[in-house]
Amino acid sequence: MSININLLPWREEQKEQQKREFISLLGLGIVAASGLMLLVHMLIARQVNFQNDNNLFLKNEIKKLDEQIAEIQALQKEKQQLLARMEIIQQLQTNRPQIVKLFDGIVHTVPEGLYLTNLSRTGPNLVIDGKAESNTRVSTFMRNIESSHWLKNPVLTYIQADTPKEGDKQVVNDRLIGFNLQAVETVDTQANLNKLLKEDKDEAGKTGQKAATTQPTPGGK
Repeated sequence: MSININLLPWREEQKEQQKREFISLLGLGIVAASGLMLLVHMLIARQVNFQNDNNLFLKNEIKKLDEQIAEIQALQKEKQQLLARMEIIQQLQTNRPQIVKLFDGIVHTVPEGLYLTNLSRTGPNLVIDGKAESNTRVSTFMRNIESSHWLKNPVLTYIQADTPKEGDKQVVNDRLIGFNLQAVETVDTQANLNKLLKEDKDEAGKTGQKAATTQPTPGGK
């Protein structure tokens, strides 16, 4: 029986083989890691591009919304201006008959022997200038104001007799008394206006009914 003895350096060859296998596995791992990193990088880049597209879309939509908000604000501003104009016009339309009735009421408070020279109105306050033949006329005028439906709280600011100028042929008996007084328009002026308008409407209706009653029928004698 013969015995075979391997005298070659098999350990060195085994180490070389293991080293080659290790280098191969290391290279394969590096390639796999590189591929994985590249794949991750591509996924991240794709997500970044997708998010950038979303951000761009949101910016465009926000810009559109800002433009729409600006248009809405402009429309609201225009609406407020129109409402303010309509309110002013409505107030003017409401005050038109009120002022007419107010002046008509003032006319009815003026007694004989007294006339007005100036009348100014600031809100509910009225300032009245005039001339009268005597103090009694001014007192009567103030009592008429107090009892009227349109004015209240007459306050006499001053009263003074006119003095004739040099060369004036006006005699002492013809002197007039100048006066200034203030009064306040009543709070229920609108209620009084509505009442008077209703009375005028009723009176017009009665007049129309009376005219219709007295109108001769066709073919009548």
